[in-house]
Amino acid sequence: MHDFSRSWIEALNDILIHGQEVSPRGRLTREIPQRTLRVNMRKPVLTVPDRSLSYRFMAAEAYWILSGDNRVATIAPYNSRIAEFSDDGETFFGAYGPKIVAQLDYVVAKLLEDQDTRQAGLTIWRENPPATKDVPCTVAAFFNIRNGQLNAHVFMRSSDVWLGVPYDVFNFSMLAHLVCAHLNKRGLRVAPGHLFLTAASSHLYAINWDDAKLCVMGDVLEQHETPHILFEDPGEMMDWLRDLRETRPGDDLRWWEV
Repeated sequence: MHDFSRSWIEALNDILIHGQEVSPRGRLTREIPQRTLRVNMRKPVLTVPDRSLSYRFMAAEAYWILSGDNRVATIAPYNSRIAEFSDDGETFFGAYGPKIVAQLDYVVAKLLEDQDTRQAGLTIWRENPPATKDVPCTVAAFFNIRNGQLNAHVFMRSSDVWLGVPYDVFNFSMLAHLVCAHLNKRGLRVAPGHLFLTAASSHLYAINWDDAKLCVMGDVLEQHETPHILFEDPGEMMDWLRDLRETRPGDDLRWWEV
C-alpha cells in the first residue's frame, strides 16, 4: 500500500494531465499546487526501469545529509554536476545536513517525552536568504508516532517530481529511520511508517515531459522492505549507508534489488 513507485507515477500523470503551465526564471513547467505524496518509508527506493537513477548518489546524499555535512568535496565524487550549485565551490548555502543534525536531539527528546506529541519538528528554510544558487527547497519536517509507527511530514516550497523526488523520498525516509533508531536505542519500540511529502509547487520541467510519459506507460518493479538494522541502531545505520554508497548492482546491501 502506498508503494512509492506507483505513487510517483500517479504524480507524474497528474501533472502531465492537469498541470498548469508556468515559467519561473523563464523555464517552462507544468505545475500542480499543494500536492501531497504519501509513501511507505519501508520501501523508499524508486524502482521504475524507465527512470534511471544513480543509487550510489542516492545513498551518498543520504549519508552526507545525516552526517551534517555541507562540503562540496565530500559529495561531488558521487555527482559530477552538484558543485555547480555551490556559491564558492567549497560549501552549499542550503545544505540540509547542518540544520537537521542541529535539531535532531530536540526531535528525539520530544518524542521520548510524549509519544503523542505534535511538536517534534525541525526547520530547514533560511530566513531572508541572500542571493544564492542554493535556496533550500524544503521548509520543515515534523514527526509523530501513531499506532507504533513514526510518520514524517515534510513541507517543501518547490518539488521537481522528475529530478528531485526520487532522491528526496529516500533522504527523508532515511532521516525517519535514523529518528527511529535513536528512539529504539532508548527503549521506545517504533518502526518507520509513512512519509507525507507536501509541496507548494509540484512540477515537471518541459525537458522531462516525454520521459515522464514513458514512465507512466512503463513497468514498476517490486522491492523488499528496508532491513531492520536501518532503524534499530544509529551507528550501525550510518555505517550501512556509508557502505551503501560504494555498492554496485547485485550487491547484497541493495535490498531493493533482491
